[in-house]
Amino acid sequence: MQHNQNLFRVVSGRMQFVLAVVFGLFIALIVRIAYLQTAMHEQLVSEGENRFERVLKFSAQRGNILDRNDQILSTSTPVDSLAANPQVFCRHRSRWAELASNVGVDIRLMNERCNRYSDSGFMYVLKRVSPERAQKAIDLGVPGLEIRREYQRFFPGGPIGAQLIGLTDIRDTGQEGLELKYDDLLTGESGSQRVLKDRTGRYVEAIDNPHSVRHGADLRISIDQRIQTLAARYLEEAVKTHKAAGGSIVLIKVPSGEIISMVNAPQFNPNDRTTVTHGVLRNRVVTDAIEPGSLTKPFAIAMLLEEGHITPDTVVDTHPGHMYIGRNRISDVRNYEELTVTDIIAKSSNVGTVKLVLEEPFAKLHRTLERVGFGDAASDLPGESSGILPFRKRPIEHATMSFGYGFSATALQIARAYTVFATDGILLPVTIEPKPTGYVASGERVYSSETALQVRQMLHKVATRQGTASRAQVSGYGIGGKTGTTHKLVNGNYRNKDYLSLFAGFGPISNPQFVGVVVIDEPLSKQYFGGAVAAPVFSRLMKDTMRIYDVRPDKLETLVTDTTSTGGGMG
Repeated sequence: MQHNQNLFRVVSGRMQFVLAVVFGLFIALIVRIAYLQTAMHEQLVSEGENRFERVLKFSAQRGNILDRNDQILSTSTPVDSLAANPQVFCRHRSRWAELASNVGVDIRLMNERCNRYSDSGFMYVLKRVSPERAQKAIDLGVPGLEIRREYQRFFPGGPIGAQLIGLTDIRDTGQEGLELKYDDLLTGESGSQRVLKDRTGRYVEAIDNPHSVRHGADLRISIDQRIQTLAARYLEEAVKTHKAAGGSIVLIKVPSGEIISMVNAPQFNPNDRTTVTHGVLRNRVVTDAIEPGSLTKPFAIAMLLEEGHITPDTVVDTHPGHMYIGRNRISDVRNYEELTVTDIIAKSSNVGTVKLVLEEPFAKLHRTLERVGFGDAASDLPGESSGILPFRKRPIEHATMSFGYGFSATALQIARAYTVFATDGILLPVTIEPKPTGYVASGERVYSSETALQVRQMLHKVATRQGTASRAQVSGYGIGGKTGTTHKLVNGNYRNKDYLSLFAGFGPISNPQFVGVVVIDEPLSKQYFGGAVAAPVFSRLMKDTMRIYDVRPDKLETLVTDTTSTGGGMG
């Protein structure tokens, strides 16, 4: 009996001990839970959210840039990037060998990124890979790995008009050209949604409604990519043939004022950033201010015609082919003897132009150049220069400005100025925005219709056998225009062997529908006059442009193109 009582006491004591331990553990558990629910609550919630709650981001697609015929000039194509949650992905380094052998993941780079982003919830594994390659990686089942849809800019036209269209950076943000100017319009707004993920990084539940993606708006411009392609080809061929440093072409539609072509050489390919070299991004048509040379003469003559001081048949004695203003000599390429005003333009006589212009105050010449847009930016394109139109006082400056020296203008300014002769005296505003068929821009009258028509007829003679631009002719159409050949001003000095070969013109002569300017920079071949270098480029482009736009010929019979220039001044 005593033995049983002792055994009972031992068992009872043990039971009490066990119960005490259990009770103590229970109390400790309650205390721990209370502690976690109070003092540690916010920290635990935060860690839980960091580990399992994610914000999914949905990239917005950048808007397209389209030409006037809705041909895509710039677009954003979908690409996939492989991303990961470092807190999950970096704990499974043993699986990286599969990624390296199957999709080319750099293990050394992954180690570096895991160290760098160890406290973050996101890092890139591979940027911008094909959807097939991204899915192949996901199919391996590596914990923490995910696909992120992004977009990459693509330019279907490659180098054609690239300086105008511009570039975007790796985040698809505009950096140059129209991509930069219209970045706010083209850029959309990304979407997002909070979701829960499991420990392997897979989505298991959406927490809230998604914030919708707003894709960027498309931008439609007045450029005609068909004309762009031709202009780029002819410009590149001319630059190569004449071993030139570069060049540019701009073509404006009349009477809408739409820019339908704007190209430059040398080119670059925006799809291949290795082609982007120093200076190649420059849109020369609007950034490079040049001295227009003999392209200025028609405006000086128009001023005198408007005043009623001369007629197209007024005769001027240019003998002996040169003249002096103080110590400064002004010359023609030869002695033309007596010339009518029409022939002064056709032969591009410096002497004849100066003799007429010096009869009037300089303020009048300055005013007429100002009224046709020189000294003021022609549009609002990125990087555009306004040129320089100073007010000169000395007689020699008065003289040289009449034939295009002593002030500067861009190719776009020159093209815009020539719209006064293609529109019966109206200076058109120019635009990169497309206009509806039949649109007539509201411009400013500079010359009377009679004056504009008279100068137009003079410029038509320039592009015949009797003028300096016979090689600007287009079979079946009459062309009007003016050649220019100027010494290039470099660091304030003229270099004798560095020229700019220029041509500005319009067509068809009976009802002008296009105005254009061709600039060839520093031709090094034996030919460097504008009539031999720039005018043929204009001829080729105008021929194709009028065919594409189905422009009615001026005559039923075919005009015969004379490729022999009779020459004149430095035009």
